[in-house]
Amino acid sequence: MNLIKNKFYFLIVVVFSLIAPIWGQSDYHLSFQGMLTDIEGEQISNEQFDLKVQLKHKSDQEVLFEFGSSVTTDQEGWFGFNIEGISSYILKDGTPGTPLVIKMEFMPNNNTGWIGENEDFMVTYTLSPYQQENILEIKITRMEGSALIAHSEEHFYVFKDQIPFAYLTGGFLIADHHPPDNQLVEDLKIWISPSEDEEPETISRGVKGGFPTGGYHRKKK
Repeated sequence: MNLIKNKFYFLIVVVFSLIAPIWGQSDYHLSFQGMLTDIEGEQISNEQFDLKVQLKHKSDQEVLFEFGSSVTTDQEGWFGFNIEGISSYILKDGTPGTPLVIKMEFMPNNNTGWIGENEDFMVTYTLSPYQQENILEIKITRMEGSALIAHSEEHFYVFKDQIPFAYLTGGFLIADHHPPDNQLVEDLKIWISPSEDEEPETISRGVKGGFPTGGYHRKKK
């Protein structure tokens, strides 16, 4: 009888060990980094606008997360936002859930100079989690279906949109620590920057169009 029980408990341990990589041990958080440029490719620096972000189920458009705020780009045209605990929306009962939509609306306010009063625009991405060899994988696509370039390591995923929108060049970092690791954010900016192949810093660090692997992020304790 004890032998049967031991076999049963062993089976439970084996099954749990197979699905554990899908569950993970930490919450994952999303960070978006975007750079605004005008039609001539010049950075839109120190400019303000209103940003509204929604996270929704793709199937029924139910809003799961939403925020709006006034945003100002930095000297190089960069801005960003975070969605904490996005793993709670990505996973359902410990397994990959249904696809999610990340919708961004860019709207002028009284202090906006780079777009006119009626020139607001919207950017939409689809985030699709799936299981591959008992590991959670994530795919992000543009509204027309083309996939973002992806790179992943043990504690993070990064995604690069290689086809900039009218004003926006952007990328995503999904990592198991918050706030996002500063070095990872800087690496992401270099990776998605349109002029990355021409920047001396990029070449010296060996990025050369690909995301640097290993040694640049805080190890999980």
